[in-house]
Amino acid sequence: MKVEELAAELIKFNTEVPPGNEESCAAFLRDYFLDLKIEQCEVYLHRFAENRANLLVRIGPQGQAGLLLSGHIDVVPAGDPSLWESPPFEPKIHDGKLYGRGASDMKSAVAAIVKAIENYKNTRLKRGIIFAATAGEEIGCDGLQALISDGKIKKRDAQYGIIGEPTDLKVVRAHKGGTVFRITFHGKSAHSSRPELGVNAIENASRFILEVAELRKRLGEILDPDLGPSVISTTMISGGTKENVIPENCQIIVDCRRIPIHSDLYIKSELEKIVNKIKMTIPDFNATINTKFNYDALSIPKDHPLVVLAEKIVGEKSIVAPYGTEGPIYQSINIPTIILGPGKVENNIHGPNEFIEIKQIHDAVKIY
Repeated sequence: MKVEELAAELIKFNTEVPPGNEESCAAFLRDYFLDLKIEQCEVYLHRFAENRANLLVRIGPQGQAGLLLSGHIDVVPAGDPSLWESPPFEPKIHDGKLYGRGASDMKSAVAAIVKAIENYKNTRLKRGIIFAATAGEEIGCDGLQALISDGKIKKRDAQYGIIGEPTDLKVVRAHKGGTVFRITFHGKSAHSSRPELGVNAIENASRFILEVAELRKRLGEILDPDLGPSVISTTMISGGTKENVIPENCQIIVDCRRIPIHSDLYIKSELEKIVNKIKMTIPDFNATINTKFNYDALSIPKDHPLVVLAEKIVGEKSIVAPYGTEGPIYQSINIPTIILGPGKVENNIHGPNEFIEIKQIHDAVKIY
């Protein structure tokens, strides 16, 4: 089976999150590895919720592995099917490209990692290899978190790590952290003809949103030499019950992409300051701030041996990325990790008609 054919088989599994349903895809990969009959190979399907699972494969000598290769098998929702030229989970190969949800993000990279391991299945290794196909990366990395909390991946389990997220086959050694907040505004309902009898939660939310925009300006004054400034934006809003009722509730989502100097707790404290500021002029203002999910920044020095080696292999200097990955989680358990994979954001990642150039998938196999 060619690598693009394996990628197409993975795309056929609808692993949209929510709900996930990654177990069938993980089981397919488990059976694929078992059929390879690799010596010194442990294949483990890790179920952590109904219809949800990771796959963990350990190859070679016991003890600390030399390399961990990782990729997620969940995908974001395909959205309106009418916007796709072909069904998102019926992969199509055309004009040197593979189309389908997850083609670039990131089932082709998973296929490339598997084929790279397959190509060396008869090689006696001095150090072991770990392959992790994880679930739920797009909704807070709950699959990888479960692997670690259940003790399936431990501290210093591997000397180095590589995640195959789409980087256009460039070495990414740093990216911002991210925190998503759910903020609920509590008001009081009343007839819309007598707004003074109620507390308008949507109007209060609008005041808060304007202050978030001002916070973005202040955060922009501090620059990380690699990653630039932290940025914060209001990205979703919902509220109200009927057109003639003063809304008693409103909810917004605030997304923050953080440089290392700004922790999630610092950003939350800044949002709490906004609440207190507005309360000084609007005594009835009431808001609750909850963290929906959070991940740290990834940062590995330019002169780290893994970065230097990867740069030598791909023939280009390392870069930084604007998006988040599972890298900081591996980094938190003392596995220095870079991001390196086929595909790129311009390939309609998270949009309709997602695709990847087949040549890049083959190049990824060689790199891994």
